[in-house]
Amino acid sequence: MRARRLHILMLAVATAAFPAVLVLPGMETGVLFLSPAIVLLASLLTGRYVGEDRLARLAAARRPSRPRRPRAARLVLPRRPQGLMPRGGRLVATSLAVRPPPAVPAAR
Repeated sequence: MRARRLHILMLAVATAAFPAVLVLPGMETGVLFLSPAIVLLASLLTGRYVGEDRLARLAAARRPSRPRRPRAARLVLPRRPQGLMPRGGRLVATSLAVRPPPAVPAAR
């Protein structure tokens, strides 16, 4: 029970310090940017979380899935050779060359 009181006291101090920090020049943007995280942290420190009950029910309702059967091995067909397109340095060389580089044979 003592730890809970300490958390509530820390929450009260943080709540009181919030407007005081907003008065400081240059701090208002950072504090307002972090305010959603501060609110979430405060709810977690007090031991409650919005939607906690629903998450527990969803976790309990989820049944374990059946193990999957291995599929029959598919026949792997050889791929058709595709034309090689110049990329990278070869593309630059092809476009700048007076005589293009020799053609690379496709698949043998």
